[in-house]
Amino acid sequence: MIQEQPYFDENGIEIKEFALIRVFHFIGARRKKHYMYKWVKLKEHKGTMYWVAYHLDNDTEAIHGYYHLRHCANEDRIIKGTVILQQQGL
Repeated sequence: MIQEQPYFDENGIEIKEFALIRVFHFIGARRKKHYMYKWVKLKEHKGTMYWVAYHLDNDTEAIHGYYHLRHCANEDRIIKGTVILQQQGL
């Protein structure tokens, strides 16, 4: 099985499976920053393992309950606005 290459948070730390991450969402009233909290998992599709981020409230794999990390990473596989809050080995 082929596995997609790893991604990194804005501090350059590799994001591993089951990591809890904080993702910048938007700036609201009075310039308050709002964040989303996600957990990361490898998901298999047609023989390839892809990195995806799930909403914290998803206890089942809903169709729209996750997004692929490749959609928000730059060419160096770094995801700006994302910080690892908890993962094994930190």
